[in-house]
This record gives sequence, structure tokens and C-alpha cells, in this order.
Amino acid sequence: MKKVYIFAIFFLCLFCLSCRKKSKSDVDPLVPADVYVTLSNTYSSYGRYWKNGEMVNLATTNSFANARAIFVSENDIHVVGDASATSNIVFSPFTGQYWNNGAVSNVDGGIPAKLLYDVVVSDGNVYISGDGLNTVQLRMQAAYWKNGVAIPLHEANVRGSRARGIFVAGKDVYVAGSLNFQNETAVYWKNGTVVNLGDPLNTSFANSVAVSGKNVYIAGSEGFKGGSRARYWKNGAGNYLTDGSEYSSEAVDIAVSGKDVYCVGNLQYYDNTRVAKLWKNGISQSLPGAIRVSSVFVFNNDVYVAGEGFDNATKSPMYWKNGVPTVLPNNGNGAFASSIFVKKAITTMLMDK
Repeated sequence: MKKVYIFAIFFLCLFCLSCRKKSKSDVDPLVPADVYVTLSNTYSSYGRYWKNGEMVNLATTNSFANARAIFVSENDIHVVGDASATSNIVFSPFTGQYWNNGAVSNVDGGIPAKLLYDVVVSDGNVYISGDGLNTVQLRMQAAYWKNGVAIPLHEANVRGSRARGIFVAGKDVYVAGSLNFQNETAVYWKNGTVVNLGDPLNTSFANSVAVSGKNVYIAGSEGFKGGSRARYWKNGAGNYLTDGSEYSSEAVDIAVSGKDVYCVGNLQYYDNTRVAKLWKNGISQSLPGAIRVSSVFVFNNDVYVAGEGFDNATKSPMYWKNGVPTVLPNNGNGAFASSIFVKKAITTMLMDK
């Protein structure tokens, strides 16, 4: 007699009560992981993400799609990005795109989305951050959408603004971005209310947000000697990540796992040399071959970073697990690994008896 026993590991507590977007600190070395990486700059008519060695295409009615962020909740795969009529995004109308298990839709809900940068799911609700069109002033406006409905961000409609990372902790929604005062200034919004981080007399940007307990962490940059310098803020107090010898640098993503704070960012030196960095608690970690990074995720005490690097002198999309690179398929058009998400795999086992 043949019996089939199927054992499925469902970790429903992950991201259900509160969104821990960039980290999962519970350690179990026997649990396999699913790795998801989105790709941008593919110059193709579909968005793309990679999962465990398989490339998945995301259809769009537009052209030249970019997938910029991914979030996996149970069996549902949420991807956001944009698509435009031509490959020149500066001179082409572009539209924010949201894919739910491959089905594409535009995001409007009061503010038509143009560029979407981040997505999280919490308690079954989908939160998306990015820039939408202010239809009155005909300019870009920072926004976030909950289940497709635009939620106002304080001052975003009256001055230049942008929204990048989003994080949900319990009932609180945090969005990292910037507002244009005398200069563009790093801010974050908590439940729509703005909190200033940077000095309005000095240009600064906020790119990503993570929340751990009562602490709010923001990754970004601040103007320095005519360029910029990567930094992160903890509860409003700034910490530089570099020694200032570079011409420009920025921290593009942040994750918190336990007491450890991880940032990734990009540096350009005065001789035009470009390097990418991972910092753990402010100390630089090695990323062999990395030249640009986009995203960091901590899972099961392993640190994953997405970006691009050199593979035998060829630029290729990559991700690194604990500093060890994995090269992703390269279509020759400069595809870039734009975000990474890792979760516990659902495993099945077949047994004969």
C-alpha cells in the first residue's frame, strides 16, 4: 500500500502581527530558505524577479518595466515598480505598477502612482510607497497607498517631496523620504505626520526605514564638502558610516536584527572609483566584487545583500549571502538586482510505505 504524507511548514507568525520587513532573527539551521530577487534596468516589456534559480517574468501593458521591491506573505508574491513607453524614463510618461501573484495593476486611489519603490504586507493589508502625480500642481508627490487607496503625507502636497522605504509595526506606518525646504531634507512620516531628520540648510535624503521595539532607524545621506556622506539615524540622532574621504556616498537600505543594525550603501571617490559597502553596527563588511548595492535582508542570522558586481570583468546582477556572491542571469542590458526578500520555505516530503 502506498501512502503519501505531505508535511508543510507554515510559519504564519512571520509578518502577521507586525511587519518585520528586513529581518527574521529566529535561528533554525535546518530550515531551508526561499530567496527572491527583483531586477530593474532589464529594458524589457516585463518586470522580472528571480526565485531559487528560476527567473519569473511579470507582464505589463506598458513597456520597459522595472521591478523595484518584493514582499512575500504566505503564498502571495507582491512586487512593485514602474513601466514606461520608452527606455528613457526622463522623457517618457511612466506608470507605477503593482503585481500580485503576477497579475498587474496600476495604483491610483486618489494619487496616480508614477514610481513605486517599496511594498510590505501586514495583517493582510498591502502598503506601497513611492511618488505619485499631484494632478493640481502637475508635479511628483510623496505618497503611500494602503490597499490601493492613497494616504496623505503631511506637507507632501505643498512642497517638493519623495517617498522611498515603508515599514509597518503594529498599527503604525512609517515612510522614509524627503521634503524640499531650503534644500531637500531627510524626513520620515509616522502615520502621515512628518518628522524632520536633516538640517534644512544642508541637503539630505532618507531612503529606508526599519523599526525595532520603540526605536526607529532611517538610512540615507547628508551633504558633506560639496558631496554627500552616508549615514543612518536612530530616533533622530545621526551616525555617519564613512570617514568622509569619499566624494559622495549614501546608505540605501537598513535592517535591524536583535541588537545589530545593518546598512548597505554606495560610495564614489574623487578618482571616480565606485564601491559598495555593507555595515554591521557601523563597521564595514566585505562584499567581494560589489560595485553597487540596493537592499539588505537578515534571515536566520544570515545576511543577504542585493546589487551588482563584476563576474569575470562583466557587470552582472548579484546577491551575497554572508559575503559569498551568487551571480544572477544577465541579459547584457545592465540588469540590476534591485531588492531581496528571504523567507522560510514551504517544504514537502513524499514517503512510501
